[in-house]
Amino acid sequence: MTDLVAARSPFVDGRFLTGDAGALGVVNPATEEVGFEVEASSVAQFDAAIDAARRAFDEGPWPRLSMAERAAAMYRLSDALHARNDVLVESVIVEAGATRTMAQMMQVGFGLNASREMVDLALPLPEWEHNEVPFPHLIGARAVKVSTRRWEPVGVVAAITPSNFPFTTNVWKLTPALMAGCTVVLRPSPQTPLEALAYAEAAEEAGLPPGVVNVLIEGGPEGAARLSTHPGVDLVSFTGSSGVGAAIGAQAAPSMKRLILELGGKSVQLYLDDALEAGPAKAVGGAMAVFMAHAGQGCSLQTRMLVPHARKAAVLDALAAVGPTITIGDPQDAATVLGPVVSAGSRDRIERLVAEGVAAGGRVVTGAKRPEHMERGFYFEPTVVDIDDNANPLAQQEIFGPVLTVQGYGDLDEAVAITNDSQYDLSAGVYTADLDTASDLATRIRTGTVQVNTGLANSYTPMGGYKNSGVGRERGVLGLRAFQQAKHVVFGNG
Repeated sequence: MTDLVAARSPFVDGRFLTGDAGALGVVNPATEEVGFEVEASSVAQFDAAIDAARRAFDEGPWPRLSMAERAAAMYRLSDALHARNDVLVESVIVEAGATRTMAQMMQVGFGLNASREMVDLALPLPEWEHNEVPFPHLIGARAVKVSTRRWEPVGVVAAITPSNFPFTTNVWKLTPALMAGCTVVLRPSPQTPLEALAYAEAAEEAGLPPGVVNVLIEGGPEGAARLSTHPGVDLVSFTGSSGVGAAIGAQAAPSMKRLILELGGKSVQLYLDDALEAGPAKAVGGAMAVFMAHAGQGCSLQTRMLVPHARKAAVLDALAAVGPTITIGDPQDAATVLGPVVSAGSRDRIERLVAEGVAAGGRVVTGAKRPEHMERGFYFEPTVVDIDDNANPLAQQEIFGPVLTVQGYGDLDEAVAITNDSQYDLSAGVYTADLDTASDLATRIRTGTVQVNTGLANSYTPMGGYKNSGVGRERGVLGLRAFQQAKHVVFGNG
């Protein structure tokens, strides 16, 4: 096995320091054993990191470099990350329980691609733009005016990232923030710190100025709360649960920090009748997409399946047959399809919500228990539950595990009503050959993304949600502009 990342301590102001809050053990979710330890940071070290980022922004060269100069440094950083590919893959398997295929392709490969693509995207964006002012307003008897807007970095960014896709999420936040000219303090999930420390190694190797990137590890929430309240932080970018996102919003409000919150999801995969007239194969593929995507631990995964009433029995029979065939096992084994969830707490929560869903009238079609052949590890079988009532907890609560509900609908008006009856509105999928109807549904469904028969999630496409699914957008041009301020500058002829 490839050695894991060498750095195990906080990175502040261009240097790796000794953590002053003791050792933090990180549990391997496949074995339930502490796989390694890192040095945790106190709130005082969080303050030091914020101060370093503040100095680097207010006094250092980074925000004052041209976009091309920052891009050159970011390409060097990307090269340094690419050189750590094997280490990153092993780290995310050991930390997050990702299967080897998932770790190579979506966990690390996706993030490595983004580390260059997001620089490519940012590089040609204008830093000065003309405002859309009607010509008569610019020409007067005494002056000729030019109205422009200048895009400037927002300042010091606190990036707080989750355990499910740690490396990719770190890249999605840091690359646009740094390209915009911001400085960053990164606080990863305590369950998955190694990818963040690898990022710090790469930043040091790439020669980024001191204080531009800072990385701190902690076992509790105190440092993260400090990032959300410290007056030296200008923007908080957080990915995680809606409850924590709401708390961060409250903490950030007194100092008027800007927020990018990518939060919970309860996305629908809506099958029109024609998508299933040849049989339930597409629905089976949709279910597998949930189970194979890191054991269902993804905020935008389509975990609510809606099918016409007349097709529901055939879909349920097909899902009942495929569930037991899914290979559950050691994520290091290339044959494994479904690995563990990230922690005992996550597994226990999944069990509790499934029990609540069954108590509320749901019927287990397959799964709903720990696999009998796995004595250790935080495993849960791929689970399908047949429900009739959209008030069922399994339809309303984000489960964050390999659990799919199946509901029937009568007509498309009812399907849209069920889809929109949620506190979360991050994503949805519509499956049909009738693109005119799909286009109409895309306008009626209240989600940040609607996928019609296919998905496209990469560096160039925005991601974000409505309602409790978050605030703002990540990725794409909108994701870069989120880390910038628009300043109005008007020129006259003197």
